[in-house]
Amino acid sequence: MNDASGGRITGSRAWRGIGLAACLAVVAATTFAPAAAEAQYGSSSTPAPAPAAASKSKTPPQSVSAEVGKKLKPAQEALQKNDYDTGLALAKEALALAQKPYDKEMALRMMAFANGRKQDYLAYAQTLEQLNELDTVPVEEKDKSYKTLAQIYGQKADYEKSISYSKRWIETGGGADAYDLLASVYMIQKDCKNGVAALEQALVGREPTETQLKQQNYCYYQLGDKPKRTGVMEQLVRRFLKRDYFIDLLNLYQDANPDERLTLNLYRFGFDRDYLARENEFVEFAELAVKVGSPAEAQAAIEKWLAKAGAAKPSERVSELLKQSRRGAADDKAQIATLDKQARAGTNGGADVALGLAYLGLGQYDKAAEAIRRGLTPERVHGVKRVDDANMTLGIAFMKQQKKDEAAKAFTAARADARMAHAADVWLWSTT
Repeated sequence: MNDASGGRITGSRAWRGIGLAACLAVVAATTFAPAAAEAQYGSSSTPAPAPAAASKSKTPPQSVSAEVGKKLKPAQEALQKNDYDTGLALAKEALALAQKPYDKEMALRMMAFANGRKQDYLAYAQTLEQLNELDTVPVEEKDKSYKTLAQIYGQKADYEKSISYSKRWIETGGGADAYDLLASVYMIQKDCKNGVAALEQALVGREPTETQLKQQNYCYYQLGDKPKRTGVMEQLVRRFLKRDYFIDLLNLYQDANPDERLTLNLYRFGFDRDYLARENEFVEFAELAVKVGSPAEAQAAIEKWLAKAGAAKPSERVSELLKQSRRGAADDKAQIATLDKQARAGTNGGADVALGLAYLGLGQYDKAAEAIRRGLTPERVHGVKRVDDANMTLGIAFMKQQKKDEAAKAFTAARADARMAHAADVWLWSTT
């Protein structure tokens, strides 16, 4: 499997680039503007304005005690001069003196502000946690803090706390972003059971990214859930087509012992996209092509493998296949004109389809399409044993001519037969 490695799983994008704005999301309203300094800390009897986040509360204005105010006023002045170390030290001294919850709240808000400006996010998170313990802090503000806390503790690799706060964020309406973060924390710890469950929730009503699909693929592989993994691989092939994804999907389909003609048409797709890379892939493709009566395709497959293998001596199996396919292709080429006349003169659609297959192998795609279409007409189709396979071959002939609309119609007709549905879908995706 291509992504069965925890090392390939990365953290949530929500953790990246946590700047001042994110860290001050909860306390942004308490930035202590210069004009407010004297009014807030001018004397012990002056009522201190409640933070903007709490201004909607109907509780009466509260005041900072004189002893604490003596520390907070110079702390605020230092912060206004961007002297965050001094401001932080004075706010900590104020907190040590504070007895009233409101005094503690004001001191902690200044500490949070200073820690955020210093980009000391761990200290910022710890300060937020202390604020959340106070009854004077509005519930709505506490709820908003869970996102920040989950992000910071995730970035700091304190996964237990990150998970706890992610769950609180979910409970307070965090939605898909919260589930996404929770999934990432679990997956970083290679906890696929919980991680993929959270990711599934994150993706409800959303189209997954390539990274999220790879995470699901990894976890479903670890959990042994082939049906879900197959669905994910189909999305990867449909939306982010790459060799690794295609080969993984091919292997998943083969695990289910599919119809041989389905496998052949999947190999045709891989060969067309230059996705086949190993000897066994080329050999199996060639053997199936010979079996259905397309030796020229088999010859092309084996010769391409030998070109990839370079100077390496071919195996006995490869050598024999090459001889067999070359003989068959030469016979087809020599007899094609006669076969064409015979097929046209008769009424057996099977002969037309066989002729079309021969033309396909020889690279005469317009003649292949013409023969197969003739074989699928109502008066001839009775002689066609596998209409689904005939439509697949027709669709491929159209694709080779860049006639995607006509190809799509042929593949759509082929997928009506359950035996061919997977191969038809893979080819269909490439027509859009």
